[in-house]
Amino acid sequence: MKIQIRDLFYLYSKKTETTVALRGLNMEIESGECLVINGPNGSGKSTLVKILTGFQEASAGQIYFGNEEIRSITPQNLRRFYVSSIDQKGNLIADLTILQFISLNRSLADVPMKEAKVWAEQKLIQYGLEHLSESYPSTLSLGERQICSLLAALANEPRILIADEPSGELDDNSSDQLYRALKQLAGKITLIIVTHDLRAEKIADRVVRLHKGRVSETWVPGGMETPVVDPFGWVRNPAPMRKLQRRRKFNYSGNAVLFDVEDLASTVGIRKLFSDITMSANSGELIVVQGDSGTGKSTFLRILAGLQTPAAGTVRFQGKDIFELSPRDRATLRLKSVGFLNQGDGALERTVLREHLEENAEAIHDFESRLNDPLSKFSGGERARIEITKLFTSKKPVLILDEPTSSLDEERAGEIFSMVFNYVEMGGLVITSTREEVLIKSSTQKIRL
Repeated sequence: MKIQIRDLFYLYSKKTETTVALRGLNMEIESGECLVINGPNGSGKSTLVKILTGFQEASAGQIYFGNEEIRSITPQNLRRFYVSSIDQKGNLIADLTILQFISLNRSLADVPMKEAKVWAEQKLIQYGLEHLSESYPSTLSLGERQICSLLAALANEPRILIADEPSGELDDNSSDQLYRALKQLAGKITLIIVTHDLRAEKIADRVVRLHKGRVSETWVPGGMETPVVDPFGWVRNPAPMRKLQRRRKFNYSGNAVLFDVEDLASTVGIRKLFSDITMSANSGELIVVQGDSGTGKSTFLRILAGLQTPAAGTVRFQGKDIFELSPRDRATLRLKSVGFLNQGDGALERTVLREHLEENAEAIHDFESRLNDPLSKFSGGERARIEITKLFTSKKPVLILDEPTSSLDEERAGEIFSMVFNYVEMGGLVITSTREEVLIKSSTQKIRL
């Protein structure tokens, strides 16, 4: 189905202040095309996704799905008959097996449950996942969860599929698996992939970049980027690119030992995630945790933060076994000494930025005019950046970060690299899972799960 977007505007308003998320966006997407949309955080990508899926209504402008203007379609019918979506977290239900969940989604399209189950079984076979039919989401790798979420999103046989950062939390192998699954849809469905992930270009017919609510460049993968001239003859300003970061070397010899980990192990049900992990972590270190999706990186970091109990082993912080502490004392430890950023964490949406950052409101200089805005008015990437900035200004001796740049554009990711390096050089300990080469190459230790 062809999509035409004409002079699209979206304004967030609060009292006398107005934030413009989309400003005269023009775009055409051909039927069956695979289009990748990227751009800096706050460029309007998430707002565009919400409008295309019927969760927000544009302030001005027009969108046509085929020959139908989107305003003439109810949001319910839009999502039932036209468009479906998946995001970074997937959409599975913990208490349903994969077959049950996909069958349920198919039945919601007015298909009898018996036929829905047959359809779900056939899709799992088509994508080589029939062995997962009786599995629950908690036993799957992140890559498997995303592909199963994709099959559920296809259950209403949409004409348009929108994938919003679908590979943001995936390692290279899982990402390749997901993109192979998406490639099977080539030419059969209009596919829009909104992402910072350059790996998505492998299956794209075309790429566009948004900047300040408008299209700034477009190109065919492997070709030259071309600035876009809008219908009024204006050339859009190009989006900023990441400043190159060089690896750092850290000297932590003689520094205080903060964490001692011995023979750490964790399981999910009967499946072993990892075992026999032993390490010592000093102040002034950058420690990177690596591993494929599903190997337990997030679990390992949550255990270090005292948020999850290991199956075996000990974790000592400054000589004290943290799991001999009460839950309240572990919470106090995090409050005073160990900052933790969970993958996908966002700030509380009802809080205004000034209150959330407290005395460190000036830490994000380019948000100065938005200090009184509620965090619901910020994009997902902007909220991630706010949360990370709050952690780095907390002056805690330890920061534990789970994929801190997964939702950030290239320029903002570069800022986080600088924060990490400065924090470690000042004697802080950073333990992080990441796929970023500059952090991996700068690490003082690598923990492979």
